[in-house]
Amino acid sequence: MADRWASTNLPSRSEQREVKRAALISQAAKAFKARGFQATTMDDIASSLGVTKGALYRYVSNKQDILFECFMSSNRIGNAAIARANAFAGSGLEKLQTFILDFIENYLAHNTAGGAMVDIDALFPEQREQVIAERDRIDAALRKLIAGGIADGSIAPGNAKLAELTVMGSINWIPSWYRPDGSWTPQLIAQTMSSIFSDGLRARPASNPAPRKKPARGR
Repeated sequence: MADRWASTNLPSRSEQREVKRAALISQAAKAFKARGFQATTMDDIASSLGVTKGALYRYVSNKQDILFECFMSSNRIGNAAIARANAFAGSGLEKLQTFILDFIENYLAHNTAGGAMVDIDALFPEQREQVIAERDRIDAALRKLIAGGIADGSIAPGNAKLAELTVMGSINWIPSWYRPDGSWTPQLIAQTMSSIFSDGLRARPASNPAPRKKPARGR
């Protein structure tokens, strides 16, 4: 019985292949971050993994495939953060905080492509179209979330699209300056940026100005 249990829980050949492919992409992403996408060659990636370039081609066809997977990984993280935010039973502002916390923490923990993530034009046209379409869906979902906060009064009235672009623009730029060996952990960055954005977008109670005194009439 024990042997049967063990055999049914061993990773299949396809699962082992996916694990190796994920490790390859992770290592390649680190090379992109260190050297830049354009300056990194398949030879560099193979050398960093300690394998031959021929072995790499068993898992990916070219550098663009690796960069594409980095972008799609980011999109999957964004979609998961949107889902958690929408499932949160709170105000629009609290949902926004949930999204920012979840996205930043997981983005830094699982997506290490760094500055290469701005090289979207390096992708093949069909890859770029797929990445942009998925990214646009995430952006639209975040705008809807912010608009919901404006509607429920937890977020100050304003331009939901501009707010969304500001949030995502700041988040997407984090890997260009974040250092895993630095003193700022993903959790600290996520909490700090969540506070910055939520404090800036939070609705303030309207203040009632003191009534103006009428000037005294001269005698």
